[in-house]
Amino acid sequence: MRQMVIGVACLAFSSFGALACGRERARSPLEEAARACSHDSELSCPRPIFNVRSLRESQRYYRDQLGFKIDWEYGEPPDFGSVSRAQSVIFMCQGCQGTPGAWTMLFAQDVDRLYEEFRRRKAIIKMPPTDRPWGLREMHVADPDGNILRFGSGIDD
Repeated sequence: MRQMVIGVACLAFSSFGALACGRERARSPLEEAARACSHDSELSCPRPIFNVRSLRESQRYYRDQLGFKIDWEYGEPPDFGSVSRAQSVIFMCQGCQGTPGAWTMLFAQDVDRLYEEFRRRKAIIKMPPTDRPWGLREMHVADPDGNILRFGSGIDD
């Protein structure tokens, strides 16, 4: 009888995601990102979190128009997720705090090459590559929610 009670308690306890009967619970994608990002220094790996109307539609846009890969989704139904390309990672949250229209800066080896790629993929280009007085050649690309990605390369590069 005692083993049956323990078994029921382990089953109930595990459904809440805590340690259960000697097994460690599965980590969320956010926990994994934090672990992967925080081992080299006190602070590292900033991740912008864009407020989006539809997580899945936004992830598709980033994949199909901007060449990012969809990393993961979280929630039932999913309302938080991640996309990445090279070393750039962007989190997305469907209907979370903040308002659409955030900006983030991504540095690129060749902003003109990216411009040609994005133009072919029919991305929403707000400003083509332009030499800026602060020493960067920049372009601005929007997502369907109005968030802006500023891509920049050094002018001398």
